[in-house]
Amino acid sequence: MMYAGLTKVIAINSYQKNKMFSEYSFDAPTQITGGNGEGKTSLLRLIPFFYGATGTQIVRKSNVNKPFAEWYLPHNNSYIVFEYITARGQVAHVICYRNLSTKGGVVYLFVKGQFEQSMIIKQDSEDKPYAIGCTKLAAELNANGLHYESRITSVKEYREIIQNINAGNLSNQFLSYSLCSGRHDVRHIEKITAALIQGEFNMADTKALFLDILEQGNSTLEFGVDANRIEQWCDDYNGLTAFLNKKEAFIDAIANNKQIAYLTNQLASALITIRDVSESLDGSLKTTELKRSDFLENSDKQIGEINQDKLDKEVQKSALQRSITSINSEIEVHHSKLITYENSGYPELSVKLKQLPEMEDRVAQQRQSYANLETKVNDAKAKYEKDKQSLVSKFNKEKSDLTEQKLDAEKECKVKKDKIDDVYQPQLKELTQTHTSFIADKSQALMEHKAELATQKQRLKNPDIDELLIEQRELLESEKDRLQEQVDTLKHKTTVSEKEGVNLQTKREKLLERLEATRRNMRDAEARLKVVSNRLDPDSGTLFSFLEANRQGWQSSPLGRVLTDELLMDTTLKPSMTEDSGSMYDLYIDTSNLADCSVTNKADVEEQAQLMDLIGELEDAEADFNKHISKNDSAIKQSALELSRLRNELRNAEGDLAQTKINLKNKKIEIARAKEGLVEKINISIKSIEKAIALIEQEISVTRERFEEAKLELNNDRLTQISNVESSLDLTIGAIDELLEKRTLTLGENKQRIKTEYEQRLSDQGISGEIYQCYKEEIELLDNEIKNLKEKSHKIKEYETWLAVYEVDDPKRRDDRNTKVKELETVHQEIKSFDIKLKELRAKVHRTKKEFDEKLSILRNHKQRADSAISRLSNYVMFEGEEGSQEALDYNGDLNSLLSDVESKLPELERLTKLRKKDIQQMETITLNLGGGELYRFWNESSRNTISEDIVASDSKRIDILEIIMNDIIPQVTSITIESAVNMGRMLVDFKHRLLGFDRDIKKLGRNISEQVKLNNTFSVVGSIDINVESSLSKLQGWQDIINFSEIYEEWDKTGSAELPTKEFFNALSTLTYHISAEKVKKPTELFDIKFEVIENNQRKTAKTDKDMRDLASNGTNLLIQSMLYLALLTQQRGASRLSITYPTDEIGKLTAENQAKLLKMMGAHNFNVIAAQPDGNNRTANLFKYLYHLTPYKNIFNKPKVSKLALAKAAETSTGVEA
Repeated sequence: MMYAGLTKVIAINSYQKNKMFSEYSFDAPTQITGGNGEGKTSLLRLIPFFYGATGTQIVRKSNVNKPFAEWYLPHNNSYIVFEYITARGQVAHVICYRNLSTKGGVVYLFVKGQFEQSMIIKQDSEDKPYAIGCTKLAAELNANGLHYESRITSVKEYREIIQNINAGNLSNQFLSYSLCSGRHDVRHIEKITAALIQGEFNMADTKALFLDILEQGNSTLEFGVDANRIEQWCDDYNGLTAFLNKKEAFIDAIANNKQIAYLTNQLASALITIRDVSESLDGSLKTTELKRSDFLENSDKQIGEINQDKLDKEVQKSALQRSITSINSEIEVHHSKLITYENSGYPELSVKLKQLPEMEDRVAQQRQSYANLETKVNDAKAKYEKDKQSLVSKFNKEKSDLTEQKLDAEKECKVKKDKIDDVYQPQLKELTQTHTSFIADKSQALMEHKAELATQKQRLKNPDIDELLIEQRELLESEKDRLQEQVDTLKHKTTVSEKEGVNLQTKREKLLERLEATRRNMRDAEARLKVVSNRLDPDSGTLFSFLEANRQGWQSSPLGRVLTDELLMDTTLKPSMTEDSGSMYDLYIDTSNLADCSVTNKADVEEQAQLMDLIGELEDAEADFNKHISKNDSAIKQSALELSRLRNELRNAEGDLAQTKINLKNKKIEIARAKEGLVEKINISIKSIEKAIALIEQEISVTRERFEEAKLELNNDRLTQISNVESSLDLTIGAIDELLEKRTLTLGENKQRIKTEYEQRLSDQGISGEIYQCYKEEIELLDNEIKNLKEKSHKIKEYETWLAVYEVDDPKRRDDRNTKVKELETVHQEIKSFDIKLKELRAKVHRTKKEFDEKLSILRNHKQRADSAISRLSNYVMFEGEEGSQEALDYNGDLNSLLSDVESKLPELERLTKLRKKDIQQMETITLNLGGGELYRFWNESSRNTISEDIVASDSKRIDILEIIMNDIIPQVTSITIESAVNMGRMLVDFKHRLLGFDRDIKKLGRNISEQVKLNNTFSVVGSIDINVESSLSKLQGWQDIINFSEIYEEWDKTGSAELPTKEFFNALSTLTYHISAEKVKKPTELFDIKFEVIENNQRKTAKTDKDMRDLASNGTNLLIQSMLYLALLTQQRGASRLSITYPTDEIGKLTAENQAKLLKMMGAHNFNVIAAQPDGNNRTANLFKYLYHLTPYKNIFNKPKVSKLALAKAAETSTGVEA
């Protein structure tokens, strides 16, 4: 398959003055020479223009001060034409001319096929050439039947078509004009080829070219976040941290609590209604079943009676049918016998048998008359036969003599014919051999063409697509399978990790529950310890501690005997010692009959020690639980990180899989398009072969016609001679036949004469031959009839007897049959009426039974559902003591709706109750970490004062407290703060990723180009060359802080960004405020340097700037380095496309002949066609180029690539040369 690429450049009435038409072939290495200002560089600049460069890119650095259209297309009949081969292997050309609608605009017109000079160049009345105006171009193309597309006025649109950019968005009519196919393109080739002719090497332009290849040419580096905005966010963050983590848990708990109260009331009311409806359904069900049973019993009785009547009629019907069948059989048998007799002719024989005596008398009379006539006739006939035999013998002898003469004449004729055939056969053989040889040769050629046609048709059925495309497709399919397996593995790992995370979370909740129980026990123990300590503390202010400290044996005193535990523990009595301390209210009472006070501090001391030990144990347990929870939290965090990593890998793998599927789809499309191109070529080949076959078949047909004509002419000559011989034979045989005919006529006349004499003799005796013959035939006929009648006389009498009986019995049988048929019809009608009655009755029974069944089914279903609902509602303990207090339900009679409502609410109530307990556990866990603020104090005081021992009431009141807290907090700023954090974080992380992606891509591009340059370096003057791209990303101010913040942000973003970020996020963002305020990096070119390292003549040199490049090596070496660099860039952009790139250069003269040869060989190996411009040619290098052009002010001289021809062409410039 040929390579796509530019083949010709044609300038018509363009920038070259005094040159109406100039054509240059660029499909192979080409050298262009000429003096200064002759248009060499202007011609080279048309190459990037062909690839889609703008006019500004082409003329911006040239010495031409005019815009592109003014310089290259100065007139309305100025044209630039590019003829090229498309990616589909088809020849096309694009015609460029001025856009008359816009100033400086250019029109691109794509045309199929090769360019024809006659389309634009015409002759005037004086035979001088001129170019038609661009307004007449379309009409001229239509007149000549050339296919062209709609005009393109945008260079961007033209560049996308020629470079196959965004092929999926291109119109189908333009896809066939692209240099690449499928998803391949050669974007930025116009910029690279424009750089080839820019002159001296420019590092800034080269770096910009690198950026263009990476699609970063117009990008700038900005943070995108304002420092003041960050400061405002930090202020908001400090105010919201204490509240936002509690929001969702509180809202869910409040909503669930309200829903539980509502469902509880609704279901309790529904239970009463359902019980009433269930009792009503039970009564309806019994009544309906009784009615159904009675109806079915009566229906079965009626159906039985009708079936019995029908059965009786069926028996009668069967008997009648058997009788009718028997009668019909008898009638049919006798009728068949009658037909048999009639077909045998017995009725006629019966009549003739009665006439038998008369026939016998008639035969006797005929025999007597016939005997006398027979004697006379025999005598006359004997004489007739004798005379006739004599005449025949004489005739046969004469006929034998004439036949012998005839045979002699035929033998003589055959000898003459053989002599004619002896001359004819060699001539015919020679003619046939010549014809056969020619036909064999043509048939062989025809078979070869047909075999080739069959091969091509087989290829058409199974096109032999490029193996590389098939291999690429198979690689993509294997890659897709590998990625699919990787995705499945990652999904499995993700599921396992999610389950592990759920297990760890469950474990954490259990640990928190145990921790809360431990803390609750510790709080109770601490409260009890406080009470016991107050008892034992002398300074506690209780009466017990006062008496213990000031009065020994107070338990047996009158006061001690009447004191209670409450009084002893009361701290408001303020006891003191007085003279009347042994009495109460100055009243003496006798307490000797009372027991001593049993309150001592021994039990308190023991209990205090036990409580202190218990509190120590609980503190140790709390510490252990905290350690376990911390360890579990660490495991949860690690599991979350691992899960996030797996999800990221899964997303990446799924993305790679999706991309691979897209690539595979595109590859299949490319294969299909390649197949279409191959099929098109095969069709062209098939048409050519079919045309050749048609020509050969036509030649064979013509040859056969000529052979038949020659054969016919030769045969006609032979037949003419044979005809002459046969004519002579015919004359002889005719004479013999004529004589034989006369003899035959004479014989006939004699026979007739003898016969006449015979008949005359019979006539003289009064005998007629006809009468004699009639007598004879009649006698024979009568004899046969008499004989036949006598032989069948017995059977004829049997027939007559049977016929007499048949004529009497047959009418009786037929009457009997008709009677029974009528009786059968009556029975049939009666049976049919019974069937109709049965059908109607059964339909009624079925319909009524179905109605009963449907009603019973509905009632049973309702009853079952009602009983199930009652069972579930009755088993729900919550309703046990509340049914009587519930308000009556507004029941409208629709039980299904009521049961459906209950069945839907019960699971929801159970679920919400369990969920409320979990929500409370989660909320209490959250409140433990609230710190020592007002919210924590309010929670503890409220829960201690309002929550009772009743679990249900306690749960409801806890939720009420949470509702109060939520109503006091208005978290409107929370969502704004989180959204701001997400936006700022994404901007900064995207900024980091853009820089890292840019750094990675630019380094990869540098490595690819360096490797390509090393492979292409075959020049002895350059020992080695390395092109490295060095990153200066670390020079960006605050780069490390950006990385630190990105890590913190990405870690927070993995949680879903549902809560405020961590403190680390806050601190990292605060640090970035300083750097964001600093001066920003404006240009991506400041983030990398291109470093050239060259070993020339065993000396290593390095270059990073334009000056370094000028000092790096000689001009020739620099040109080689630049050529290898641009070759690598172009190869990089071309990719796998089969594209031959046109490579312009106007500095090749700086190289030695050896290096020029190596450069051209290197370019040729990569399918690059070098178009080299220089002032003067070189005899040593001229043969390196296929085309040599020398430009002069008045003509372009074209020479074949042979040594010394260019110099001769220059010398003969004024007198010789061929205009291109």
